[in-house]
Amino acid sequence: MNAIKSLYKCLPDQARSAIRSAAPDPVLRWYAHRNTDVYLISYPKCGRTWLRLMIGRSIARQFGLPEDEDTLFIYWKQRPHPAVPRIVVIHEDRPMLKAPDELESSKARYRDKKIIFLARDPRDVIVSSYFEMKKRGRIFGENPYEERQAVFDGSLPEFVHQERGGFSTILRYYNIWAENRSIPDGFLLIRYEDLKSNPQFELRRVIDFLGLSSIPDAILAEAVEYASFENMRKMEQQNTFRSGILNPADQHDQESFKTRKGKVRGYLEYLEDEDIKFLNNQVQQNLSPIFGYSG
Repeated sequence: MNAIKSLYKCLPDQARSAIRSAAPDPVLRWYAHRNTDVYLISYPKCGRTWLRLMIGRSIARQFGLPEDEDTLFIYWKQRPHPAVPRIVVIHEDRPMLKAPDELESSKARYRDKKIIFLARDPRDVIVSSYFEMKKRGRIFGENPYEERQAVFDGSLPEFVHQERGGFSTILRYYNIWAENRSIPDGFLLIRYEDLKSNPQFELRRVIDFLGLSSIPDAILAEAVEYASFENMRKMEQQNTFRSGILNPADQHDQESFKTRKGKVRGYLEYLEDEDIKFLNNQVQQNLSPIFGYSG
């Protein structure tokens, strides 16, 4: 296998592209997984774009990499530098499209990988997910691997209680990873709320987990500033990036922005007392305590 891999790397870019185009999707996904060192995983709307931008900016600055979209958002087709692990950013298992009992309960495939798991208060996640599916779900087109669409046309209370992608799905997804956290070669839990209160400290934890402790604090501080909510909102308003990862569905509708509000406990502004009480009870009774969210 190593000989084949070495031969593949010696081929011209055009030849490698042709091979990838001809290979079946399962083979491509298997090969990509085999060559991944670290996965950054989260349920959608947990601040993943923010964290990956801080990571990408830090690595680009440290190793003198081109600060293009692929580098900044970790869209790496190959390892960008010999000292940098190959990081893949995913919404693993596409949980926003599944009912709790449809989620994959085993994470054995990550046994020899390192996992950064980004969590956010599920009460904020459910509100942010609602606006993502309500306002932004149709801007990304069809997913070739999934017949279900990430769109929703009902009310927020209906979204909270829906079977697929509702509040119970979020809690179950978190709990599955809590139950499987000893499976990977390394597991780092990062909470959105801690990133908000002390972003440079949390970014340092991530960078050290990646084996990149040589990156100085000054670079991390600059990355935190670059990925601030204000600067990300400015880049989104200016349509800085081509992929759509940081573009609004409607420039005149704040709720359609990727950088929508970014608040902690913002759910209190959108939900009625009865719904808040329901969510609090669900968190208290059904969410693993490792995440530190109280009902």
